[in-house]
Amino acid sequence: VASGKALYGIVPIENSASGTLHSTYDLLVEHDVVIGGELGVREVYCLCKKSGEKGLAGVRRVVSHPNIIAACSSFIETRLTPAVRADADIAGPLATLATRSTTEAARRVADRGSDAEGSTDAAIATREAAARFNLKILAEDIGNDAFLETRYILIHRRVGTAATQPTPFPRDAVSPVRKRSACFALRNEPGAIFKLLSCWALRGINVLKVETRPLAGGHRAPPGLPAGTARLWDYLFYVDYAVPPGHSTEESTRLWDALSEFSLWQRDFGAYPSQTTRAEKQAQSWEEMVDIMAKA
Repeated sequence: VASGKALYGIVPIENSASGTLHSTYDLLVEHDVVIGGELGVREVYCLCKKSGEKGLAGVRRVVSHPNIIAACSSFIETRLTPAVRADADIAGPLATLATRSTTEAARRVADRGSDAEGSTDAAIATREAAARFNLKILAEDIGNDAFLETRYILIHRRVGTAATQPTPFPRDAVSPVRKRSACFALRNEPGAIFKLLSCWALRGINVLKVETRPLAGGHRAPPGLPAGTARLWDYLFYVDYAVPPGHSTEESTRLWDALSEFSLWQRDFGAYPSQTTRAEKQAQSWEEMVDIMAKA
């Protein structure tokens, strides 16, 4: 997207169970892109394998994105691992292999399923990915929570065609929230975070999320960061906040001026429509887990 080869990009930024995808935050700063929209997508993860022989007991290693493995950790620890130990003398936690995506995990298991080593690998992926790579589903809906959702953001260049036309994502959103995202480097001094947050608090603006990442130096430093600013244990502060209804351009400018006063460096990722689910979190029930095992 930043190079102009693609008009838009869609990347995951957070999972409701396993949390933030840090690499997405890092890449937002490294490239001059903005956020054009956000959509929460329900995720139903399956454990799938090249062959269904021996069921769960035939698994020796779980392959998937690290965040997705974490989002399904309860199933791995309480259902899959005991089934494997009942079939083999294995101590400690079940082996895992990290991939860049669940699709890559499914592809890897499909490609290596005929190898002696790869035949005991199982991927955590979607039902669609399992069908695409002709994998057998051993267990379905194995997330820690009864309802899992991942936030995906649409990114595009700050200037150009995409910046001047309506965003295609999320489509047909019902009463989306208007959000704005930004990133700041602060002075390492008492009250620095308090002063920054007070810019929103004193205006009655709801801060939805604050995320920190290590402040990089040298050639990896954020563009425009004052030389010599980056120190060990200094951080970038990413902030999502709700744009109040009727918030004027003048009010937005005054807010940004105040935020700039209390920070050393700033990056605005833009305002955009956001559609996510606000439902009560519920863990998978025992009855649901029994149903999962029956499907296996």
